[in-house]
Amino acid sequence: MLELAILGLLLESPMHGYELRKRLTGLLGAFRAFSYGSLYPALRRMQTDGLIVEDPAPDGSPKMRRARRVYRLTDSGKQRFAELVADTGPQNYSDDGFGVHLAFFNRTPAEARMRILEGRRRQVEERR
Repeated sequence: MLELAILGLLLESPMHGYELRKRLTGLLGAFRAFSYGSLYPALRRMQTDGLIVEDPAPDGSPKMRRARRVYRLTDSGKQRFAELVADTGPQNYSDDGFGVHLAFFNRTPAEARMRILEGRRRQVEERR
């Protein structure tokens, strides 16, 4: 689910790791906050897989001891995001995955939205 969340946020605009973590916390809530210990390895793996690239900090940014790494999606990353939001498997309506998927419902195909919502409804009804 972290991959979907990162790709979805980078689809909106390129951003650095700190901004990604801040936006992930806002998107998913403080109880689902991701640590840098899970975020940066995921970013490195996604770079290796060709889903994202690292750009130098934009001109005009304040000079810092360490330059921020700004990440943006590649065409492969956009394609992977489209695959993930169209996936209707059980991980997308589980407690862990539903909130992440719901955050990007505006980019999810209508048929996939219906299947995910039906799966979530079944899961909630089974708990009663």
